[in-house]
Amino acid sequence: MKRYFGSDTIAFDLTADGLNAPFKQRHFISFSASDKEDADSRIWLGVHPWGAIDGLILGDNVAGQVFTTKLRTL
Repeated sequence: MKRYFGSDTIAFDLTADGLNAPFKQRHFISFSASDKEDADSRIWLGVHPWGAIDGLILGDNVAGQVFTTKLRTL
């Protein structure tokens, strides 16, 4: 998203639709903040911290590859 919009500093809100979600609405100040919170949430599920960090790096690398080689402007 930060590549598409050309900025990482775009604030946005997300709403959870799960019945047992502890928070129904979350506010983020950037796409990176959202990414970090999502990666950190995996640690609560038993993923090692380095797995969460590696996942962020891998996801960013894949997004960069797809953005530069596959996406086209409309």
